[in-house]
Amino acid sequence: AGSALVLTPHPDDESIACGLLLATRSARGDTVAVALATDGGGGWFSTEPEPHASAIVARRHDEWHRGLDALGVPPEGRVELGYPDGGLTDHESELTARIVDLLVVHAPAQVFVTAPDDLHPDHRALARAARRAVATRPAPGPAPELFAYRVYPAAGMWPPGHTGDGTAAGTALQLARSLPRLLRDRSLALRAPAARAAKARAVAAHASQKRLLDGELRYVWDTDVELFDPLDPLDPTGPSGAHG
Repeated sequence: AGSALVLTPHPDDESIACGLLLATRSARGDTVAVALATDGGGGWFSTEPEPHASAIVARRHDEWHRGLDALGVPPEGRVELGYPDGGLTDHESELTARIVDLLVVHAPAQVFVTAPDDLHPDHRALARAARRAVATRPAPGPAPELFAYRVYPAAGMWPPGHTGDGTAAGTALQLARSLPRLLRDRSLALRAPAARAAKARAVAAHASQKRLLDGELRYVWDTDVELFDPLDPLDPTGPSGAHG
């Protein structure tokens, strides 16, 4: 219950890992906001020739907004912080302060952020900044609940180096194999078949990432289930403070 803030390092990460969550919460009238940390200029996985970096930034900006349109996130709930793609580690202190500002302005009941042990350094930097921001925010009242989501299949429930077969059966099998760890770490599963079509439209909006989204990440997003790990903002070691 209540409002939700999703912190995303790159355009499309929120659609891949939180699309069901955002579509479901938006449809039921909850206040949702998404804050994008980087400009996306470092990512190009299209079958088209790669353009200049400035053109990639513009393209991914437009794709991000189209994806959020599909998920029902209102324009007033979209924030672009504009740090250089691949460089969040160099801006962690400033990033933490800006997330604190977001917590004050939006006062979310829950905050969702990339996992502390995700494979991309921007994902890990955003997780560290979010934890510090929640732990040090000056706002009165209870702190928001903090949850981690996963983008890359080689971390969390997916075995290292596994690229998946893109099928629902393969995803279900891997989920079953991972249940002992998920139960141990108190992972929460959101199953939302009614929001699957909206999530698919949001992911499809990111055409500049098509090779990646239709390849190794397809079996991560092309389901009606999303997984979230509770995070302790005061413990930097990993999900639920259990591992990293």
